[in-house]
Amino acid sequence: MRNRSWSLVLGASLGFGAWGLELLRPFVLAAALIFSTVFADRAAAAEVIPPKPPAYFNDYANVVSKEKAQALNEKLAQFERETSNQVLVAAFRKMETDSDVADYTRRIAQSWKVGQAEKRNGAVLFVFIDDRKMFIQVGYGLEGTLPDVTAFDITERHIKPRFRAGDYAGGLEEGIDLILKAIRGEYKGDGATVQEKSRSNASSGCGPLGFIVMLIIILTIIRLGRRRGGYGYTGFGGPFISSGWGSGGSSSSSSSSSGGGFSGFSGGGGSFGGGGAGSSW
Repeated sequence: MRNRSWSLVLGASLGFGAWGLELLRPFVLAAALIFSTVFADRAAAAEVIPPKPPAYFNDYANVVSKEKAQALNEKLAQFERETSNQVLVAAFRKMETDSDVADYTRRIAQSWKVGQAEKRNGAVLFVFIDDRKMFIQVGYGLEGTLPDVTAFDITERHIKPRFRAGDYAGGLEEGIDLILKAIRGEYKGDGATVQEKSRSNASSGCGPLGFIVMLIIILTIIRLGRRRGGYGYTGFGGPFISSGWGSGGSSSSSSSSSGGGFSGFSGGGGSFGGGGAGSSW
């Protein structure tokens, strides 16, 4: 009789517990969803992928003079014209990620699509001043001429000593020269950068239809101008027609010392698989 009573009590307890768990299930699931969302947001917020830079040499850390940055930028742009290889430099104050420098920079280089799509011939020298870390990311197509051992030699034996001495401009310039020396001759260029070719295609893509449309616009503006009592003239003696042609289609600004008024960068669709090496100083 006593055993039967205990069985009834135990059965009632188990039934009540199961009922309680069933009642709490929606709240448990809701709490789990909230926690997973919060942790996912924190994980996403922990890493920031910088947007594609406007130039080949981008000094967001302000460690190089504007004149030197312009000279290095033009050197890298001319290198693409001659070889089709795209080489970028990006100096930041610090990394915005919980990942290591190799994984983080690979994701950045991949998002920027440095290099030509069919050749995958891009390379990026990343520098993080406050973290005292640097890494050369090498695209698939250049891993033969710029293997990991060469990339490490460039960062460890050439750039690192200059950085330790506070000579960031000298270290970056020497690193650039050595990267260009290593990969020169692997591919040949056609005399224009990706951005220059895209601009040329855009301007030459008007054709007869584009000419007719522009002619109609010009005649309409002239007619409206006459109705209003004349044209607006420029200093060249012709009617002033405001358009975006010839402006490059870009009005974006950058806080880097790469500045403006010289060759801009445009990714060609390159890809990266983790080739490269880096150092700390």
